[in-house]
Amino acid sequence: MIVKDYIEDDILNIEKVMDTYDNYVYTIISKSIKNNEDIEEILSDVFIIFWKNYKRLDENMEIKPYLAGITKKLIYKKYRNFRIENNSYDIDDYENMIYESYDYLENIENKEKMKIISILIDKMKENEKNIFIMFYYQNKKIKEISKEVGISNVNAKVILHRLRRFIKREFKKRGYSYGKSKNEK
Repeated sequence: MIVKDYIEDDILNIEKVMDTYDNYVYTIISKSIKNNEDIEEILSDVFIIFWKNYKRLDENMEIKPYLAGITKKLIYKKYRNFRIENNSYDIDDYENMIYESYDYLENIENKEKMKIISILIDKMKENEKNIFIMFYYQNKKIKEISKEVGISNVNAKVILHRLRRFIKREFKKRGYSYGKSKNEK
């Protein structure tokens, strides 16, 4: 669902957002944090942050990935603060917890991105869809694609470039980045 689905009379219905996404956010948090008080604190903070910032968001942006991003940042902040407060805490354990939480959250994000790409592929023209699938899923070279589809190499590259821009815009609308994640270098 998107932001505007929860706006009534120019005001965000945060209760409705919480009813819809409470379990989703709770699941993300509970995979990384075991202390119930900490889980509840982060859960509340996620929705408070969303409520404070909803006017800055594009009303057509999907809420789920945005909430996942807020949750991910708050979990990281909690781990960081815990380490600072507790000097005897083993840094290796701390790093393992962070990587485990990022792996889980990144996995959720990647699944969401794959759903979006699948939806976007269905929206493409037949010729574009074939070129996209051949290049990204069948790992064919531009020369092979051009020959198979009956267009020039330059034309195939232009079509792929336009499709990447289209996907990038759609990801941005939904609160995702395009390409490598922030954790990859």
